[in-house]
Amino acid sequence: MQEYFFANYRLLIDEKLAERKDMKYLEGFRESMPFAHTFTVRLGDEAELNQRYEDAMQTPVVCDTGQFLLHDARNGWSITMPAFDHVPKTLVLSSRDYSDITVYLDDTKIFSNLANRYIDPASPFPFCVRPICEAGMTLCEGLPLHAALVEKDGYGVVFLGPSGMGKSTQAKLWEKYLDADFVIGDRPGFHRIDGVWYGYGMPWDGKDNIRRQKSVPVKAVVSLEQAKENRILRLKQTEAMQVLLKQTMMPMWDKNAMNELFKLMGSMSQEIPFYHLKNKADEECVELTYKEIFG
Repeated sequence: MQEYFFANYRLLIDEKLAERKDMKYLEGFRESMPFAHTFTVRLGDEAELNQRYEDAMQTPVVCDTGQFLLHDARNGWSITMPAFDHVPKTLVLSSRDYSDITVYLDDTKIFSNLANRYIDPASPFPFCVRPICEAGMTLCEGLPLHAALVEKDGYGVVFLGPSGMGKSTQAKLWEKYLDADFVIGDRPGFHRIDGVWYGYGMPWDGKDNIRRQKSVPVKAVVSLEQAKENRILRLKQTEAMQVLLKQTMMPMWDKNAMNELFKLMGSMSQEIPFYHLKNKADEECVELTYKEIFG
C-alpha cells in the first residue's frame, strides 16, 4: 500500500491504483503528518465489475449528483458511475464509516468526444473516492469547504463563494500583492485541534490544480460578492452559519455524518471571524481586506 497524508488523515492506496499515471499528483502528499483516522483504498478485480455494479444498482439510491448515484448498501455505501467522456465505468464500495474503500473500474480504452479518439481512462478518484473521503472526514472532526485558502503571516485566510464568484481570483490577488502563499484553490479541509481551527491543502482540487500538503491556523473566513465598489463587513454568527450552509460539502445521505457536520459548522461560525467582502477584484480590495483581518 502507498501511504499519503492530508488534513490529519492518512490515505492508504493499493499499489496498482497508486501507480497509475493520473494518480501521480498524490506524490506531493508523501510527507508524514500526525493523523487521527485512516482511509484505505483498494483496487477491486475488474472481472467482477459488471456483476457487482448490477447488484449495487438494486440497492436504494440516497443521492444523485448528476455524475454518479450513491446507494445505501445497508452494511456500507456504494457509488455507481457510468462511463462519460474520459472517465470509465466505476463502482466504489465503502464501509459504513468510509474507512475501507474498494474501487472497481473498467480500465479499457474509451472514446473521448473531446479528444475525438480512444484514450486511457482517467482515474475516478476525484469523482468518486473524494466524496467518500469527505464524508468520512465529518465523522472525525473534519469539515470540507468549497473555498480557496491562502497563507499570510503564518495564518490562513479562507475565501468562500459559489462557483464563478472569484475565490481563486482573490487568492491570486493576495499572492500577487501581499506575497501570500496559495495553498489550495478549491475544497480545502478544516480540522479543529485544541480549540484552534486549521486549514489544509488536500490531494484534490478544482480547475486551478493548486494543492499543497500544508496546514495553517485559520485567521478569518471571507464570503465574496462581486461589486462596483470595495466594502467589507463583519458577519454575525447566524450570518456566518448561513454562509457555511451554502459552501460546505455535505453528505446528505448520512444522518450521523450530518449531525457531526452541523456541530462543526456551529463551532466554526462562532470561533472564527467571518466577513462579507463586496469587491472589484483589485489591489484596493486586497489592502482593505488585509487591514480589516490583520489590523
